[in-house]
Amino acid sequence: MTLEAALIVPMVICVFSLLIYFSYYLYGRCILSQDAYILAFRASVEKTAQWKDDPAGYVAHKAALVTGSKYFGSSSPVFAAEVSGKKIRVKGQAMAHHSAMGRYFLKPSGSWEYEAAGAAKRRDYAGHIRTATRLRDLGKEILNLGE
Repeated sequence: MTLEAALIVPMVICVFSLLIYFSYYLYGRCILSQDAYILAFRASVEKTAQWKDDPAGYVAHKAALVTGSKYFGSSSPVFAAEVSGKKIRVKGQAMAHHSAMGRYFLKPSGSWEYEAAGAAKRRDYAGHIRTATRLRDLGKEILNLGE
């Protein structure tokens, strides 16, 4: 084996493994963002008496069900919910554990933590549609009375 191959082959292997690790990191970040929004949206449309006034409790109760086992190569995420008025904001945090390369020359030191947030507003969409439809019907009635 030549000197060039002895230097290039480990570097190429390192770059390929870093691409795989970065892919796991990016995948985990995308899934975390999706799950944070899903939890916020579901908490905003929840109508049952148990969870209607406690969206943060709903998020804490349903987080494990939403996340499932999608987070391979990462820790299980932790979610926290904040409620201000009608807005529900869910923040999630997780950490990617990739220590296979040790302290090789390209691997960043420390852990790879990532976080994402999702927000949704509490709205009664069906009620808004019914109100708009009723107002439109009343407008037609009023316009037809003038004829």
